[in-house]
Formats: sequence, C-alpha cells, structure tokens
Amino acid sequence: KPFWLKALKVVCSGPSAVAPPRALLGADGRLAGGRQVCVVWLCMSTFIDRLVFPAPTPTYSRETFKKHLCWIPWNEAVSPDRMDDERFAEGIPCLWLPAPRAAGVILFCHGNAEDLGMCFPFVKHMRDQFKMNVLAVEYPGYGLLHGVSVCEAALKEVALTAFRFILDDLKVAYEQIILFGRSVGSGPTVYLASRFPVGGLILVAAFASVREAAKSLVGGIIANVLDERFPNISLIGNVSCPTLFIHGEKDSLVPPSHSVALFKNSRARKLLITPPGMEHNTNLFTDAQFLAVPAINFFGLPGYQQECPPQMPARFFEDGRQQFLLRKSSRRRSTLRRDAGGGGATESNPWFFLCGCPTSRAKQREGNVMEPRRDSTVEARLEALLADENKGDPSSAARDVAATAARTQVGEKSTGLDSPRTWTAWRDVQEFGEEEINHKLTLA
Repeated sequence: KPFWLKALKVVCSGPSAVAPPRALLGADGRLAGGRQVCVVWLCMSTFIDRLVFPAPTPTYSRETFKKHLCWIPWNEAVSPDRMDDERFAEGIPCLWLPAPRAAGVILFCHGNAEDLGMCFPFVKHMRDQFKMNVLAVEYPGYGLLHGVSVCEAALKEVALTAFRFILDDLKVAYEQIILFGRSVGSGPTVYLASRFPVGGLILVAAFASVREAAKSLVGGIIANVLDERFPNISLIGNVSCPTLFIHGEKDSLVPPSHSVALFKNSRARKLLITPPGMEHNTNLFTDAQFLAVPAINFFGLPGYQQECPPQMPARFFEDGRQQFLLRKSSRRRSTLRRDAGGGGATESNPWFFLCGCPTSRAKQREGNVMEPRRDSTVEARLEALLADENKGDPSSAARDVAATAARTQVGEKSTGLDSPRTWTAWRDVQEFGEEEINHKLTLA
C-alpha cells in the first residue's frame, strides 16, 4: 500500500482518530452505505492536519524562560467561547524579548516542526540584530498550549489574539508592527497583513497554499480533494505593506516557485531573495545575505526609537490562571452593577426627545413604572381642551395645544433647555397631539 494510505489507517485508528458522527451510523451502529465516504474524508482531513502541523515533543517548560515566557489572555472579541472556560485559563504562551528604546514590534510565527523552545535562539538573535522588540506566539497543540486542536482556524485565532494584544495592551501603532512568518507561519501572517495596515511583512519559505504544497507530497489527485488551507496566493494581493520574500533554491519541501508566485501576485513594494545554498530549515543567520542584510536595507531597521518603549506588564509573566479568576470576578461584578443600575444613558438625555420619534417615546413610557410629573399650568389647559374635544378639527386642536404650551413657557421663567419641567411639558404636548389626532380620525 502507498505511504499515505498506511498513514491514513494509523490516523483513523489512533488516539486522536475522528469518531464517526451519529448521523453517519445506521440502526446497527455501523456505517451505512455511502456514509463511509464521509468518514474517510474526515480521516483524510485529520491526516493532512497532522502532516501540516507535526507538533514536536515540548522542548521547554515553565521554568525554562522565566524572563521571557509570558501568557497572553484570550481576547473576548476573538475567542468569546474561551473567556469563561477554565480549561483555557492560562492563556497563550509567548516569548517576549524587549529591545532598549525600540518602538516597533516583530510578531514572529514559527515553522510547523518547531515550538518556542526550539526557535528561542533565532528570535533572540533577531532581536539583537534588528534592535526591535520580538513577540513569538505559540501554536495550539505545540509546547505548553494544550487543550486546543491544531488546525487553520486555531492558528489564525492565536495569531490574531497576539496581534490585538500588541495593539491594545502594548499600545503599539499598526505601522510599527512587522509580521514575520516562516513556513506554515506564512499562513497566519499573510492573513493578518491582508486585513490590517501593518508596517511590514517577512515571509520565509512561504507556500502558495497548503493544497499546492501537498501536491508534491501526496500527489495532485488527492490534494485536489482536500479542503484548502491558508490560501496565501489569493490573499497576497490584498497586502499593502512592504513585503520581503526569502526562499532557498535548495528547498525540497516547499519549492521556491511558491514564493515566486506570491511575489508576482503581490501589489505592494516587494523584494524577493533566493539564496542558492539555502534549504527549508537552514539557519537564516549563518549567512548575513540570507536575512540580515536584505531586511535591514529593505525596511530601514532598526527603525524608530523612543524614550518610553512598549513594556510588557508584569502580571502577564505570572500564573495565567490567577489572572483568569480576577478577570472573571471583575466581569461578574460589572454585570451585577449594570443590572442593578438599570436604564440607559440615552433615555436620560433630554436631547433624545428632539427627534420626535413616536417609537422612542413609546419605549421611554414602557421603561418608566411611575407616571412622569406634569406641569400644573399645562395640565389645566389640556383638561379644558379635553372637555371641549368635539369642537374644531383634529389638526387645529393639535396646533392650539402646541401654541398654548409655547405661550405658557414663554411667559414663565425658564431655567433653560436642561430644565426637567420644560422638557416634561413639551413631551406631554407632543404625546397628547398625536393621541388627539388619532382619536378624531377614528371618530370621523
């Protein structure tokens, strides 16, 4: 049997095998008819995920990088289902390597066969070489990030969470962020660069798409059946930031033609470097011509410096579970306080009634339990008009009420537009005018 079929059998029978959904099972509990095809397709999908994301045995622990290992919390807007789940209380493990006075940050997404422990020497050298802060994010199923299945959506989720963390918590501007993706890391970085106006993008050994890369591994027929993952070739045209492509000519895993295709489809300022002696996993700092010289000249590194560079708060180096409990308690108190306060700022603002919208006034009346206070002078005139409701037509009655209220307010000493008495009288006149018109039209 071919290699991919043997591996597929292992995937479908291993500890992480895909269980057949109940909809695919017959009355006897076995797969019914053509439903076997669906299960085979699911197993193939899992098989490809395990090929694309071969997570190694964790090479670091909590005590390995005490000064650099931090835990970024899940973002409520990106991962609402994980915010209150204690299984994800620790957050996302990342490496933070600060550079003195550096204003910019490089967000690094590593390759598929390494974790943060294996790429630490590289990101440390990159920090020292480029004089920029570096934040390296871990992938689901890699290193210390457990409990999350590895797939395309999960990688995008953690990358977007780290990106939002740089913007919201570290207070770094878009143009001061450079995205760096190597191999499979090119997928989430191209995804972010196509959506946000970042300062730059570095792609090393990038692929046009996982399907195109799989053709050289399992053949074109099988690759075409699989779902597409990381379609970089269709997103690169939306990238507007300067982009540096680096791909070794001796790369046998992902042919350099992938970077050439991405380079041709890019519409931003771009540069393609194809070192003759570079392979897929070659150390980029063994030769300055691989990465250091092209990146420094193309982006003008080290870039801007400032007296108050981005600082990682100390709480993110501590146990993420404790921070999770504190955030959960704070959200609970905020919810209770909001429920106890009731009402909204819109309803308490007198300018809310200037629009004259009947729906808005109806909502205001439904929200109030007690009747609003009414001006005595206006009440007397309204009662007199109700007693003589058969005289005059509806439109004239409404105009008379409005004119009477206007004369009354002009004669009195008003305390200004912010006076509750003035706004109460004006609102009551408007409501009565509408009710009177409807009543007269019904009688007619």
